[in-house]
Amino acid sequence: MRVLFILWESFGNNDVIEELDKRGYEVVLYKFNRKMEDYRDPRDREKLIEALSEQEYDFVFSFDYFPLVSVACAVKKVKYVAWVYDSVLFSIHHYTIASPYNYIFLFDKTDYYELKQKGLTNVYYLPLAAAVERYDSYKMSDEEREVYEVPISFVGSTYSENRHGIYKSMCQLDDYTRGYVDGCMQVQKNMYGNFILEDMLAVPDILKNIETEIGMKKDPDLYMGYERCITYPIFAKYITVMERQEILSMLSEKYKVALYTLKRTPSLPKIDNRGIAGTKKETCFVYRASKINLNITLKTIRSGIPLRAFEIMGSGGFLLTNYQTDFFDFFEPGVDFAYYDSYEDLMEKVEYYLSHDKEREEIARNGYEKVKKYHNYHVRIGAILDILDNDKAKVV
Repeated sequence: MRVLFILWESFGNNDVIEELDKRGYEVVLYKFNRKMEDYRDPRDREKLIEALSEQEYDFVFSFDYFPLVSVACAVKKVKYVAWVYDSVLFSIHHYTIASPYNYIFLFDKTDYYELKQKGLTNVYYLPLAAAVERYDSYKMSDEEREVYEVPISFVGSTYSENRHGIYKSMCQLDDYTRGYVDGCMQVQKNMYGNFILEDMLAVPDILKNIETEIGMKKDPDLYMGYERCITYPIFAKYITVMERQEILSMLSEKYKVALYTLKRTPSLPKIDNRGIAGTKKETCFVYRASKINLNITLKTIRSGIPLRAFEIMGSGGFLLTNYQTDFFDFFEPGVDFAYYDSYEDLMEKVEYYLSHDKEREEIARNGYEKVKKYHNYHVRIGAILDILDNDKAKVV
C-alpha cells in the first residue's frame, strides 16, 4: 500500500504520516510550494503527473485542496484525498472539485452542507484533530509551569501585520459604501452562530462600488459570487481584527493576559505580549498551564471547530471559546468546554471560572479525555480510509 503525500508547511504533516505508517502504508513525499501553485501552468501539472507515473499509488493525500493535484490525479486515475483546514479556501469552489477522483474532507459543517446542496457527492464532513499522544509526551516541570501560568492566554494572530493593508482597502471606498460596509461589519461582529455578512453585502450597487474602488477581480474558474470574493479575505478578516483587539484590550484592563503572537501590539499596551510560541511543546505548555485559554475564531470559519480548540483541550487546558455551532455536535458546554455569545457573557464567564478552580479543572479534564478518545489522528485517518474502502468501485 502506497500514498503520495503532498508536503507543504501544513499543521499536521507528521501526525498523518505517522498514522499512515502505523497502518502499513509506504508514504512517498512530494514537496509542494503552495504559494507557487498555478493549476494553469502545464509544467507543474506534468511534473506531478510524472511523479504519479513512477509508481502505483492507492491515493494522493494533501492538507487543503489544490486544483493542480486534482487535475494530475484525474489524468492518472488516482484517488485524491484533500483534508481542508484553512479558511477561507477559495479552491473548494474551483470547477475541478467535481472530479470523480476527489475525496474532499471539510472541517466546517456549513461549508460541507453548502457544497452538498450544489450536488457534489464527493465531499465529506471531517473535523480536525489533536495529537494527544504527542502532547502527553511533553513533561512540564514546576519551574516551566510557573513561567507559563497566567489567568488568561491567547495563542494566535491579531492580524496587526495585515491590518494596514485591509484598512487601506477600506479607505479606498466612497463615504456611502464605506458607511454601509462598516454598519454590516458591526452587525456581524456582534452576532454569533450565524454568518450573514455575505448576504448583507450582496447589493448590486455596493458590490459595483467595491469592485471599482478596490479593484479586486473574481477568478472565472471559481463557482461563487463576487460578494464572497471580497467578504472573506477583506471584510471578514477585518471583523476578526476588531474583535480580537477589543476582547484582548477589555480583558487586559482587569486581568493579566498573555498573548502569543508574531508581531508587536502597541495598540494593546496592557497585554503581556510574549511573542510567538516557537514550538508545539511550548504551545502545549501554554495551554496546559493557563487557567483560561481563549479561542476567538476567525470569522471566515462559519460553524467549524478551529484547530486551536482541539489543541487546547488535547493539551489538558481549559477552553473558553466564542459560540460555534459545530462544538455542540461533539462536546457539552459546562462539562467539556465553556463558550460565550457576547462580550458581556465573556466577562462574566472569565470572572466565574477564575474563581471556581475545581469546576474549571474538571471541565478541562473532561475535554481532554473526550478529545483523546474521539478526536485524534487514528480516528480521523480511520474515517478517511473507511470511506475510500467503501467506495472502491467509484474509480476504475
